This record gives sequence, C-alpha cells and structure tokens, in this order.
Amino acid sequence: MKHKLLTIILSLFVLFTVGCTKNYDNIVDSNDKQGHSNNEGKVIGSPESQSTVPEVVSDLKLDGDIKNIYYANENKILIAADKLYLYDLDTGNVLKESPPEPFDSENFWVINNGFVAVRELLSSDSSESMMTAGGFSYKAMFYDHDLNTVSEFDLNQLFEDDDMLMSLNAISFSSTGNQVAYATYSGLYIYDFEKETKTKVIDLESVDAKERSGIVNIEQIGFTNDDKRIAFKAQSFDIPANPDKPSYDTCGIVNVDGSGLLNKTFDNYICKRLTAYNDVLLFAQDPTIATGKTLVMEIPSDKTKIHTQIEKVESGSIWGSNTGGYFATSISHETGWTIRVYNTETGKLEAEQQVSNDGEERYMDHDPIIKVIDDTRTYIVLLGAIRDDIETKMIVSQF
Repeated sequence: MKHKLLTIILSLFVLFTVGCTKNYDNIVDSNDKQGHSNNEGKVIGSPESQSTVPEVVSDLKLDGDIKNIYYANENKILIAADKLYLYDLDTGNVLKESPPEPFDSENFWVINNGFVAVRELLSSDSSESMMTAGGFSYKAMFYDHDLNTVSEFDLNQLFEDDDMLMSLNAISFSSTGNQVAYATYSGLYIYDFEKETKTKVIDLESVDAKERSGIVNIEQIGFTNDDKRIAFKAQSFDIPANPDKPSYDTCGIVNVDGSGLLNKTFDNYICKRLTAYNDVLLFAQDPTIATGKTLVMEIPSDKTKIHTQIEKVESGSIWGSNTGGYFATSISHETGWTIRVYNTETGKLEAEQQVSNDGEERYMDHDPIIKVIDDTRTYIVLLGAIRDDIETKMIVSQF
C-alpha cells in the first residue's frame, strides 16, 4: 500500500439560524425556517451569520492510506491507516500510535478506561468459522487511553455452532467496557466479561412472535440510558403474520433484562440507521427514499420528534456527533459536497460549508465520512478514504 500524505485543508463558515417547531402529538417536526443557501455556501436569513479564520495544520504524515476516523476522548480522534493513531485536534499533533492489526472492517467504542475495537476478518479456514460466524472471525481488542493494548477477546466463542452474527453494526459495548451486546440470528445477547455470563435479552427463536413484538432480525444496536437499555433497528412481521406481506423496518428499545420491549413504526417515516447515545437516539432514513426528515428519540422518556433538513437527500446521510448534541449531513454537487451541521435538540441549522473535490471526480464515488466534536464545535470531513487510488483529504473546521 503506497505511502500517502494526509492533506488537511481548513476552511470555515460559521452559521447561526432561526428555527421553529410544530407539535403534532408526540412527534415534533422542526420546520425549515432556517435560512437558505447562496452559491458561496453561507446561510441567508440570520443577522448572526459570521465566519472565523481557521487554524491551518500542515505536514501531518501518516503511514498508508487513511481508512477511517473514530471518536476518542475529549477533542481527539482515532485515525485508522496502516497504523492506528491518536490525533489531537487542538494541537494538530499525533499523540500516540499503535501497531497495525489485520481486518476487513472494524469499529471503535470509547469506554471508561480507554477504547475497545472490534475487528472483523474473513477467515482463511472455511470450516469451523463458517459454522459460527459466516466465515468471519471477530476479535475485541481493549486499549488504554495511550493506545496500549490491555487485553484481547475472541468474540466467536460466544456464538453457537449454528448461529451467526448479523454484522459489526449488531455489536455494542457498555460505557464501562464490562459488557458487550450482540445480535445473532437467534437473538439479542449480553455478555458480562467480569462475571463471564451470557444472557439472552430477546429470543428470536421464540414460538410466540407477540412476545418479541414480531421481530425477526435485529440489524443494529447500541447501549443507552446509563447502560440500562439497548436501542435497536430491526426487521419485523405483523402479528398475526401476513404471508403476503414481507418484513419491514422497525426501531425500538429494550431493558437489558429483556423487559420493557418497545418496537415501533412511524407514519410516513422509515427508520433505517441507528446512532445511539446515553440520552438520545438518531434514526436516519434509507438514502434511496429520503424525505429530508430525521427522527430523534429522547431517552429515557421515549418521546420522539422529527427534524426537517433543507434538502430531502440529507436525511439519508446522517452522522451523529461524539455525544449526540449535533448531527451532520452531506449533499453532493458538481464540484464537491455541501456539509451541514444541525442541532439535535432543536433541529436548527448550525453550520454549512462547501467542500471542493479539487477537480477529482473519484472523490464523489462515496459519501464523505463526517465526525462532529460537541464541546469544541469542531467537524471533520474525510474524502476518498474508501478508495486506495486517490489521496485522502481531511477538512477540519469549527462552527
């Protein structure tokens, strides 16, 4: 894999906008009185709109292609390249690095004592692993705050021989790191590392479909409510079952002991992708049928509201911030991307910026990766990370 220079281009438009909300019973629709965009990417309609001069960071060199970025502690991010780097957004410096680990895909969680990564790797042994995980091996690696490896755990040992993990999206770690929740074809489980016990939270093999609220597959999960509950995105059937009607998207929440199961659909809204936080859940729409609305569920009240974005396509590309105070969207255009940041509580537009593709059309083949840091109101846009044949471009701005 070729050595690449990570180009960091900092540009900034800070935007404050006026919004309003309309109440419709338990679902609230945040209206679009948030201004509109001109050709320069600034928002019209608010006298408070302003810009600040960005701090330019240069000469950051990393080994290998940039694959992804993940949240870390405070104003820091993890950058996955040929090595794993802990990067400080305040100073623009790499603080720590960790040796490379093989993976086909991976995900990270911030826990009390550091970080945990789960890496999915296609196994060369198609016998035993095929029976337990569809040919994939899953390893959890625990790091301290300085990216030192603390311990490793083979997640495949938790799966029965005839069972299969849904995907990396069907794994979540508690904030303490002491528990992992995971969903297989047979159910939703929690494993306690300290007690070395496995508990089935939702039994998808139960004959009584009503007991599991018609759920047939659990595709995405996340701990919430001080690790007392697990949010999920699922596929469900009607009760009683209608053989002529296929399964459909549902979203909900359940207590870690299996009680209080809530599995819901919403009028004129199909939830497709879950982002779970301690006190709020974000449910993005299917990008192929996006309507410009994003569903937010407050925790622990389970009250829902719907925020409206400026353009319909935005609701199919939702990126939540590190603690859930904001979410970002991306919209492609001829010369690059429009990035917008919204307030999760109010739905108001907070920032908008035009990101150029620098004349490189290959940047447009995939949606950018976006991260938002709440405390410092910083957002990071990563272009070209999925492709190996173009230089990765990272834009860091504040709003």
